[in-house]
Amino acid sequence: MHKQPANDGFFELIEKRSRFITYCQKVSRPEEFKQLLNSLKKQYPDARHFCYGFRIGPLNSALRGFSDDGEPNGTAGMPILNVIDHSDFSDVAIIVVRYFGGTKLGTGGLARAYSEAANSVLKLMQWVDFEEKKEIKLLCQFQQEHQLRYLIKQLGGVIKSIEYSQEVNLSISIAEDADLSTLALYRLNQGND
Repeated sequence: MHKQPANDGFFELIEKRSRFITYCQKVSRPEEFKQLLNSLKKQYPDARHFCYGFRIGPLNSALRGFSDDGEPNGTAGMPILNVIDHSDFSDVAIIVVRYFGGTKLGTGGLARAYSEAANSVLKLMQWVDFEEKKEIKLLCQFQQEHQLRYLIKQLGGVIKSIEYSQEVNLSISIAEDADLSTLALYRLNQGND
């Protein structure tokens, strides 16, 4: 389980007249991230850098990415991604649009500014819990239906559909990491998860 953004975030940091305009949004797929990045490039056509970090999917197997976009290597994208990586947030992208203010910040100054911008925008966000679900199909006799419904409820599953024919066919949604051993007798298509 991880937390996803419940709203879009915005934060602006001014450091020695350089502007770090920071956006944070929920992204569930790489295409959504690319759309966000492209829309910001159109919104700020004269900006110098569009540095970012993102994490999509379950924490233990997330798709991650970052870019320094012309800043010195390791001073922008990685500091942003580190802020995300040290949280329990996923399905999130942080893009920092930078306008150069005329004074060089140095590599340490840049890394601190990008980290501060990322940290600040995350603190302004609201978050919701997200749990990965899977759908499974179950089959039982009519006299077993009450017991099966009880087991599904105990596991936090939700019945999506139910069909009555010679037997009772149920389609349920349940947490990806749920222990399904108590449902083993009722499972259809075992091994096709």
